Amino acid sequence: MGFIKEFFYLRKSDRKVILTLLGVIVIALGVIFLTGGDGESNELTPADSLQKETRRDTFQHRPYREYNKTVYVRTKVVYRDTTYRRGKALSEAEYDSVKAHYQVKIKAGEHVVLNTADTTALKTVPGIGAYYARKVVEYGERLGGYVSVDQLDEIEGFPLDAKDYLTIVDATPRKLQVNNLTLNELRRHPYLNFYRAKAITDYRRLHGPLKSLQDLRLSKDFPPEVIKRLEPYVDF
Repeated sequence: MGFIKEFFYLRKSDRKVILTLLGVIVIALGVIFLTGGDGESNELTPADSLQKETRRDTFQHRPYREYNKTVYVRTKVVYRDTTYRRGKALSEAEYDSVKAHYQVKIKAGEHVVLNTADTTALKTVPGIGAYYARKVVEYGERLGGYVSVDQLDEIEGFPLDAKDYLTIVDATPRKLQVNNLTLNELRRHPYLNFYRAKAITDYRRLHGPLKSLQDLRLSKDFPPEVIKRLEPYVDF
């Protein structure tokens, strides 16, 4: 009784602290009583252990891809003295070379006619897949047709061994009417950049129509090798 009397003589703030502590103690005891009195144990029983082992065995014997389809199995492919690994990012050209190795190809001594071949025919050439087949066709369109298999060297990274399976038959390249085309039309050809196209239009403006590419031989933009390479593609 003395404790109760002294309790009411305490300051209001002190009484609140004491009541709060008592409340926390009562709640904690209640929680312990409610959760700890069922006698259950957190330890695994033999039955639980057996069930876990069974699930682990089942997981191990299921197909790998059923569980993780995003993990790449690193396999090694060797093609033309170059080692590639799946799981490593390959460029489009590298992937093309690897894929081309496994496609049906023509045999040594057989040839594909370069100027008439589409991408399907080009993909039968050893070393050429979809990527380079598309590049060959696109570059041929820009040129106006191939006049030499060696022009394929102008395609970046083109597999040189593939040239042994390609041939030129009756080359009839599309001609540029150099006396009629504008500067922008001339410069679209792979062998004519802005400065060469401008040299042609400047010559026409100052001297009249060109009669031969030799008319441009004094221009620094038209050295002999450029004139020779361009000759099959021009008309006057």
